[in-house]
Amino acid sequence: AGFQVLSGNLFDFAIMKTSVISDDFRARYLSTPGSEGSFEGRAIVFDGSEDYHARINDPALKIDERCVLVIRGAGPLGWPGSAEVVNMQPPDALIRQGITSLPTLGDGRQSGTSASPSIVHASPESAAGGGLSWLKTGDMIRIDLNAGRCDALVDELEIARRKADGLPKVPDSQTPWQVIYRREVGPLSEGAGLDSAKGFHALAARLPRHNH
Repeated sequence: AGFQVLSGNLFDFAIMKTSVISDDFRARYLSTPGSEGSFEGRAIVFDGSEDYHARINDPALKIDERCVLVIRGAGPLGWPGSAEVVNMQPPDALIRQGITSLPTLGDGRQSGTSASPSIVHASPESAAGGGLSWLKTGDMIRIDLNAGRCDALVDELEIARRKADGLPKVPDSQTPWQVIYRREVGPLSEGAGLDSAKGFHALAARLPRHNH
């Protein structure tokens, strides 16, 4: 089908676009002798696309080919509306070295035409208290396609301490419609539909009332 469903301590549900795994990506990340189909990488965490664009080329992050780019705050609640921002490019320095893609992960979406094998639709999203909310830059992430898992290698006591710090801040709603949307919307794992929409079916079977 071109996709693989994953779960783990960072989310209950996400999908990876496996159909676009290139030979180069497979060789770099999924072909370690004895660990074929799995890899570990250092998380680089961004809070939204603005943060990504501002810091992706920051040398202090020391981003190399063994890093996993993570974006949170991109889901239905956090954005709001969910955004096609997970397929992030590597920093310019890596692109100049010929490394044109890194593993990417996020609670938003990506374009269906993207050639990035991203892990997207992570649910619950960060703004709803999902695992991405406590993830920090420098944490190691293990992705195992054989087991269908994606886990941060962080012990349970440390996770509990981080959860006690609360959730990352999300942008304020800009319109009353965003307030209503955030109150009603479900997770991407369930289609990001509105809760109140579940009782409405076959809408085209009845003509709407005239308003003139």
